[in-house]
Amino acid sequence: MKNVTRSIVLTAALTSVAIAVPALAARGATGSLRVAALQFSQAVIHIPGMTCSNHSCATTVYMALIRLPGVMGVGVDESTQNVTVKYIPGRTSPAVFLKAVKNAGFPGTLVRPKAA
Repeated sequence: MKNVTRSIVLTAALTSVAIAVPALAARGATGSLRVAALQFSQAVIHIPGMTCSNHSCATTVYMALIRLPGVMGVGVDESTQNVTVKYIPGRTSPAVFLKAVKNAGFPGTLVRPKAA
């Protein structure tokens, strides 16, 4: 049987940086609602133990990260064993991501944090 490299990308990404979030919105002098612009960042985590053939590893890692407050999107690439997390700085951090994936049974290392 031929070996096939598979990858799964599970994403809940937002493309706009201007989002009406009640906690970040403020009323102007005229009473109109002003929307604050959110700045997103990205972190890439390498998880070498993510090798399940039925995508259950990717799903477990995805669910551990997407539920964290401040996480806006998660992309899992099984072929490279990398996970990209799009998040709001100040609400969460790459250290929180590493702890969440470790608690899910997949210790990883931070490849790079970067501004999105």
